[in-house]
Amino acid sequence: MNDDALPTDADPALRPMRCRLCGRPLTGRTSRRTGLGPSCDAKLHPARPDLRPRRHEVDQEPLPGL
Repeated sequence: MNDDALPTDADPALRPMRCRLCGRPLTGRTSRRTGLGPSCDAKLHPARPDLRPRRHEVDQEPLPGL
C-alpha cells in the first residue's frame, strides 16, 4: 500500500458521512457529530421561544390608607 491510499476504517473523520434525514453530505464538525445537516437539525429541533418575563407598566389604584 502506498502513502496516498488510506483505508476507510483508519480514521472515521476521513470517511464520507451523509445526513440521516435527507442524505446530503455532511461537512461541518457539529453536523458530522450529530449526523444531521443544519437545515434538518433545525427542522427536528426548533429554537426555543424566549421565556424571559416581559416587563410592562400597569395602571393601579393607589393603596388604601395612603
